[in-house]
Amino acid sequence: MRRPLYHTAIVATYLALLLPLTSVAAPLPTAVSPDGTLLRGGAEIFPFGIYHTSWIGERYGDERTQDLLAIHDNGLGILQTSLDPTSRESDFALLDDATRRDMGVMAELYLPALGTLIDRMKSHPAIISWQIGDDFNVTTSKNYCSPELLKERHELALTHDPNHVTYASGGSAPVARYRSFKEYQGCVNMIGIQCYPVDNKPDFPDELMLERCFQLLKSRVSEIEGTGIVPIANLQSFSWSKRGVFPTPSESRNMLYGALAAGVKGVLYYTYYDGTPIKGHVTLNQQAPALWDEIGKQAKEISQLAPFLLKGTRHALPSNAEHVHVFLWEKDAKKILVVFNTDRRASTDLHTVIPDSAGQTLASLFANRPTGLELKGGILRGRIRPEEVHVYSVSESAQPHPLEQ
Repeated sequence: MRRPLYHTAIVATYLALLLPLTSVAAPLPTAVSPDGTLLRGGAEIFPFGIYHTSWIGERYGDERTQDLLAIHDNGLGILQTSLDPTSRESDFALLDDATRRDMGVMAELYLPALGTLIDRMKSHPAIISWQIGDDFNVTTSKNYCSPELLKERHELALTHDPNHVTYASGGSAPVARYRSFKEYQGCVNMIGIQCYPVDNKPDFPDELMLERCFQLLKSRVSEIEGTGIVPIANLQSFSWSKRGVFPTPSESRNMLYGALAAGVKGVLYYTYYDGTPIKGHVTLNQQAPALWDEIGKQAKEISQLAPFLLKGTRHALPSNAEHVHVFLWEKDAKKILVVFNTDRRASTDLHTVIPDSAGQTLASLFANRPTGLELKGGILRGRIRPEEVHVYSVSESAQPHPLEQ
């Protein structure tokens, strides 16, 4: 007799909670490397994860445990969530459960009790960072922080816990009310760069939203490049309205690779749950299953690309098309070529010169992803369709060098 799915889920959850602490048994300090990447336990990581809830939703206890399992099973290693163990003992259970799965937790804190909460949780091995601000640079927001106020919070957090970094997420749409990140040097260790263009007009007209998102991310990364602040892309995984207009899988992948080309050193999707029922569902995996599946595929791709994103040298290469962007990463004589088209309507016949040093042969890296570009005689050519992203390894010989798995 086949068991009901709900019974299977309950049993799986119960057994999962009985797992021993396996991979992380002691606190792992976090810090910022000289190259502006995140260090955890002394090792560079490219954090790839998701916010658990929006500010408008509360979802704790058993529901959040179920959400953690779904997020982990989709390949995401970082969870950002509100924590207040002084009023919810289940918050410690969540941290324990994250540790069992070698997941990191970025803790959004109840700010008036910042020091108290840090003292309660700073020794837990799941902790990665303390969030000390949200929309911190939006001058019209009730959450707005002047550089002086954010620095005060940052220094308070480090006084209570010098072994974990601070994080704050800032607004980034092209509007005047958002202060430049340049003004927040020395005020925080990691900055989330918000980019939520889908169905977000007039700031992001439909036909330009992917291009504008890429240019915005590139501009915001440049504001903090070389300052000792880790740039983290906050990419859209929610609907602005109850109409349920989420990013499509191709839009999501385009935004992701645009963020990587812009130079981010981590990605946090926003959000898994925002309190808005859409078609009877409240969590992302049920509201937009195609997008959720796409994010899982992205997690696998990021794990393979991480050495290049963290340690590689990134070059912007010329393109013959305004909305087709070509980037090359090099590391230890291995090369990755990324080409993405932010045009949402038009295909482009790419024909652009690639430096001889880039290589001679392309090999597609990921199965069931767009392919078809060729590199011959120093010319990159082929047709790239609207919103497409192509990712190749590049070899100097006729035999491409695969990435190490």
